[in-house]
Amino acid sequence: SLVAGESFTLLLRQDGTGGRTVTWPAAVRWPGGTAPTITSTASRTDKYVFTCDGTRWYGSNAGQNYSA
Repeated sequence: SLVAGESFTLLLRQDGTGGRTVTWPAAVRWPGGTAPTITSTASRTDKYVFTCDGTRWYGSNAGQNYSA
């Protein structure tokens, strides 16, 4: 179940091939209503932070294209 105030950080890392995609759950809301485009470069990492209001998750892009 969803708990208001709960949050977590997600590190999304491409493997050595790259080009992987992500499908975010419908309960995630993004600024401007549009999910970010993830970095597709091999061995690169993106960082996302999610916070719950008890009904939905609010996602924020906390940095992209980190070298692994």
